Amino acid sequence: MTLGWVAAGTVGQVLLAYMMFILVVFGFSAIGNSHRPTPFDFSVLDSAMYAVPASCIASAVVVIVLYRLGAGKLAYLWYTAPLFLFSGYLVYIKLFIEREA
Repeated sequence: MTLGWVAAGTVGQVLLAYMMFILVVFGFSAIGNSHRPTPFDFSVLDSAMYAVPASCIASAVVVIVLYRLGAGKLAYLWYTAPLFLFSGYLVYIKLFIEREA
């Protein structure tokens, strides 16, 4: 791992956190208008609004720590963790929230 790639990845994760926050917020408002979410669905969507961007920051911190510990190139895979969480958010919307008739 090199310091340049770790710094670039960290900046990329911060920018990704902003983008994911906007995607979750606008997706949340679209779901509220076109679907019939239950109170549990609202709590899941509310928590995703904070968890998805926080996972971007957490993965950047994990990669920085692994860089400091001398990890190999596979540590860069931690940068993909927020994408899996966001994919789970999208799958939850698609499978569990009922559309309005």
